[in-house]
Amino acid sequence: MMYFWGFALAFIITLIATPVARRLALKYGVVDNPGSRKLHLTPVPYLGGLAIFAGFLVTTMVFVPLSRQVISLVVACLVMVVIGAIDDAKDLRPLTKLAWQFLAAAIALVGGIGITVIANPLGGSIDLSLGRFAVNLFGFNFHIAPISNVISIFWMVGMANTVNFLDSLDGLAAGVSGIAGVILFLLSLSVNQPAVALLAIILAGSAFGFLPMNFNPAKIFMGDSGAYFLGLVLAMLSIYSGGKLATAVLVLGLPIFDAIWAVIRRLAQSRSPFSADKGHIYHLLIGAGFSQREVALALYVFALVCGLAAIFINSTGKLLAIAGLFVALSLLVGILTVVSVRRNAKGKKD
Repeated sequence: MMYFWGFALAFIITLIATPVARRLALKYGVVDNPGSRKLHLTPVPYLGGLAIFAGFLVTTMVFVPLSRQVISLVVACLVMVVIGAIDDAKDLRPLTKLAWQFLAAAIALVGGIGITVIANPLGGSIDLSLGRFAVNLFGFNFHIAPISNVISIFWMVGMANTVNFLDSLDGLAAGVSGIAGVILFLLSLSVNQPAVALLAIILAGSAFGFLPMNFNPAKIFMGDSGAYFLGLVLAMLSIYSGGKLATAVLVLGLPIFDAIWAVIRRLAQSRSPFSADKGHIYHLLIGAGFSQREVALALYVFALVCGLAAIFINSTGKLLAIAGLFVALSLLVGILTVVSVRRNAKGKKD
């Protein structure tokens, strides 16, 4: 019953807070104006991430017992939300944003949220804490494991930016993040991790509470404040109390692949990996003739199917599924690119 009330409270708070965030954004002119690479035709306010974070924070404070890990999770998320909101309003430089993202990840790491082992495809697990040593700072003992720490930080920063790459289509980032939260909730229950399950279902409630005003046609965008927050929480929940990296990669396989593809594509064009373009998979689907709503709903189903598959297959099966998923998505990008080029060529002739 606690899980139901956690979801419900997070949903309701976010639902109520979203119009407030919208009015705040409009009052201070924090809006996303239409442009050549944008899918919307009129200015849409940002700062929806503040509403999502409000739902998550208040509900977490009500239902989740405080611990070192929970406190570090909340503080790390607060850093992400603040820097994201400032970026929505002021358009910060990519390196500035990246520095703050690394700080947020480091805060989570200091709180004890880090990857210590990963599954070995040949059986067993791989210990990432080799070379571990202790350091005393200001009377506190901290354990440093170089390999584990580096992988953990890059995982958290990478996931924050992955969800941000996903946030260019109405309702997509919120819907997929909510589905990922539900999948992590179910998986955490299956391995008897009630604290992680509670945080995951609260996250799902917050994401879904934002969706009514964010689904096409969107009345508000979550902005970087919401995307960074959702990505960081999903990253931390996937490693908090055990590690579910393969599950997270599978359920978020499409946005992770899309983020990797975006970086490769932009670097090949001698552009910054943080620059915007219209080469994302959802852009290609729209270019192939699908509507924004059709694309969003199709990708919701895709994420749900991948997530449910992750629950019922073992670690080795997940790795094989991830490999197959990336091959299939590579073929999909190739096909959609050809279809989009032909449609554009036909449109110019007509």
